[in-house]
Amino acid sequence: MTDALNEEAIERHKRELIEQAATLYAVQKVYGDQAKAKSMAVYGRLIDAHLLVTGVLASGLLRINGTVVEGDRTAFERDALFAAFVIGMAPCETALAEARYLQAHAMLRQELEILAQLKAVRANRRKLNGAPNIAALEQSLARLYGGLSAAAHVSQHDVVQSATEWDGEMDGLPGPTNLTRYFPETDEGLARRSYALHIYMVVRLIEELSIDLATRYDNARFTENETEALGLAIDLMVAEGMLELVDPSLREMQTSAVPTGGKSASGCWLDQHM
Repeated sequence: MTDALNEEAIERHKRELIEQAATLYAVQKVYGDQAKAKSMAVYGRLIDAHLLVTGVLASGLLRINGTVVEGDRTAFERDALFAAFVIGMAPCETALAEARYLQAHAMLRQELEILAQLKAVRANRRKLNGAPNIAALEQSLARLYGGLSAAAHVSQHDVVQSATEWDGEMDGLPGPTNLTRYFPETDEGLARRSYALHIYMVVRLIEELSIDLATRYDNARFTENETEALGLAIDLMVAEGMLELVDPSLREMQTSAVPTGGKSASGCWLDQHM
């Protein structure tokens, strides 16, 4: 009970420990801000691709905001999954930018699972209380699941070590010496690949959303301009070396729910060294 708490002792320890606690978080803030500046510098034109993709996604969602339509269990489940993905976008992008890769990859893993679950719900194959079948995703995405899971579950030491190892000055230190840092540090290649993967999964989310916009709402389809913007985002990812189209002739989005004339999101995710 509250009456039994030693408030005097609690306050005394708070005064003694507040500086240490503040230092711990101050270090995270300082190095997180430094990592973010580095990440933004190495993202290159992926930043433009991100703006185009998120703008298209937001346009579709805002168009149906407040709209009341009939729905069934499938519609309700898909709505919840769309919302879950969108709610997680900002923290995922923040973790990526601040080089908190273990945490960011756990969120990227969930984005993959949401995409797989959307497909499962649409096909009426959702497993009750079960993980989604990642194999339902394209092969280039599905094969990333193991690596993202290793980060999420911290199950492989080399994965955890790579996110916490300090590549600093070793001269004069006894060997072998393992230097562990308790602050984030940008890995330029990993930053670009992870950010591009996130953008690509937003593209896939848009493809799923396009089906619902066309079948459940009146005059809510993605417009030709929005489809063009999505295609330009894909062009930027290809130009940045982050996406390789399997078949350059596949320039139209795969779902008929989206107007023709746009670039295809059908491609091979470049997952080297993820």
